[in-house]
Amino acid sequence: MGSRLLLQALVLAALLPVIAYGKCDFPAIFNFGDSNSDTGGWHFAFPYQMLPDNAPYGKTYFGSPSYRYSDGRLAVDFFAQALGLSFLSPFLQSVGSRFEHGANFAASGAAVRPTSTDFNAPISLTVQLNEFKVFKQQVLDTISSHGNLNYLPSADAFKKGIYTIEIGGNDFDNAYRSLKLSPDQVKQTILPKLAKSVASAAQELYSTGAQTVLVKNIGPQGCGPFWLSYFSHAPNDYDKYGCSISYNDAVKFYNTQLQEQLALVRKQLPGANIVYVNQYDIIYDFFANPSTYGFKATTQACCGVGGKYNFTWSAQCGLTGTVNGKSVTVGSCSDPASYIIWDGIHLTDQANRLLTKQILTGKYFDPPSFSISNSCEIQPI
Repeated sequence: MGSRLLLQALVLAALLPVIAYGKCDFPAIFNFGDSNSDTGGWHFAFPYQMLPDNAPYGKTYFGSPSYRYSDGRLAVDFFAQALGLSFLSPFLQSVGSRFEHGANFAASGAAVRPTSTDFNAPISLTVQLNEFKVFKQQVLDTISSHGNLNYLPSADAFKKGIYTIEIGGNDFDNAYRSLKLSPDQVKQTILPKLAKSVASAAQELYSTGAQTVLVKNIGPQGCGPFWLSYFSHAPNDYDKYGCSISYNDAVKFYNTQLQEQLALVRKQLPGANIVYVNQYDIIYDFFANPSTYGFKATTQACCGVGGKYNFTWSAQCGLTGTVNGKSVTVGSCSDPASYIIWDGIHLTDQANRLLTKQILTGKYFDPPSFSISNSCEIQPI
């Protein structure tokens, strides 16, 4: 098992872009989040316990499992490529890691607010922030003793880099599945505190020296095969695109709260770029106008089996499970690029690429005056 882990780490390192090109004022990315941006954090903490350790995850771009919840790259990968930076190594990866262009502290299952259940990964947002502080101090101590090293970020990168936060979906999931709350109950009890906690994290990063923090809102959960098939829905709970109105309304309520909280933080931190990123509207438009983006399947999973949404909780992507009394090994569709959703929850490589391209236009930033293209020669993705 140990030799297998070492070999996979070395192969993945060889596949990842490592040479920056073009001019960009952001020399590094420091990312915090959950499975939507985890490039291996959970795997290196708890090996061989998660779905993306198995095929067909990674098939489209990496050709084998890359510990990412997708058939290929995540949005954070495309974002790094667009800035001319290498893919981010997970903070917990000991072999084959390179941190000269930043580090990824995201972990699958991570929640903003730690829970008392075993439902979520223990690497909450608070833990990730503490990991970052340890990482930064170790880097600065190393630079002080040995000077700049080509596999570590410079001291300046911690100030000039972009900090990205994409987290919160598991807090919803925990509230629904473990606490048995309805979307309306979640609005009243969980979401205002959740928004404040994420905004506080952005403020905490600023206190460590960060100048630019991008905080993504949560996408339309109510359009995902998991949310549509796992939870019960009234007949009138579907919009004209087949998405759950009630579950999406809960997300939109949270997103408004998050935008307002970040605006308050921004007022307290003159000179800092605390940016709200509205990815909800981008992803929802994939479902509303799929042909515009080349998608043929919307609320169906590419990698899944069973029912209207091609998703069964007991037989998920890459695993062997029982469906209608029969044992099945779950494989993927032949054309993931025509699907929005890869495994019932997470986006395909193609959807992540198109999402990132839209984000980079700057039309989904608050404040709208913030622009990445003014600071970087955006590279093709």
